[in-house]
Amino acid sequence: MDSTVSVVIPVYNAGEFLLETIESVNQQSYKFVELIIVNNCSTEDKTVKLLKQLSAKYKVVESSVKGLAQARNDGIKVATGKYIVPLDADDLIKPSFIATCVELFDKNPDLTLVRTNVELFGAKKGGIEFEDYSYAKLLARNLMVATSMFKKADWQRVGGYDNDFLVCFEDWEFWINLLKNGGQVGTISEKLFKYRIRKGSMMHSLKMNNLKNARKQIWEKHKAQYALHFLDPSESFEYKYIQDSFANRLGNLLVKPFLGLKLMK
Repeated sequence: MDSTVSVVIPVYNAGEFLLETIESVNQQSYKFVELIIVNNCSTEDKTVKLLKQLSAKYKVVESSVKGLAQARNDGIKVATGKYIVPLDADDLIKPSFIATCVELFDKNPDLTLVRTNVELFGAKKGGIEFEDYSYAKLLARNLMVATSMFKKADWQRVGGYDNDFLVCFEDWEFWINLLKNGGQVGTISEKLFKYRIRKGSMMHSLKMNNLKNARKQIWEKHKAQYALHFLDPSESFEYKYIQDSFANRLGNLLVKPFLGLKLMK
């Protein structure tokens, strides 16, 4: 028996991209797909009108509280699928995304989550290939994008996304909670998820202070897990953030000419 997969798309003023995102779901080779759209307090006229039109064909849920955690929870709550795939309103999944993830779950029923590698498009081109998963590394930094596949039963088991994460890292915290009792992660090497990079997007505009506060929030909630796992500082989110920053690249550029010089006595 084929299992239904529920794709949950939270929408906040993203009408410009929404139809393209929906089309990527409709183009899936896997046919047992339920699409749920969540209006996450949109204020843009174009988006509001589009959502009203789409409600004639798709299940459109109204979320009363702004925030990705709340929107995803509201959508998953009414989902009928065995598996859940969150998908932001400006991102895309390739036609084989769902079929490939379900196939891996079928081969490995004990998996808790399936992730794929990532293709970047929009303002920046490129890709992300994830390293091998370990829970200790997950505590240090996020190891999967929000658009990964998991079971609705597991979402219910852990109480869903934490609505207290209003700005960022709600997906990272959810993975930490979901996998803390030894859950297994399956990885698909193909880049089947397309992540749109656009200037002015929420993640693009976040300040380091927002990230720091959310990081502290994760630590406060999961102190017991951090106490059980050694956290290599070089694996931490903060270290990677600084390492990839413009300042660090500039510093390397300035220092590089001197690296070949030997110290003189």
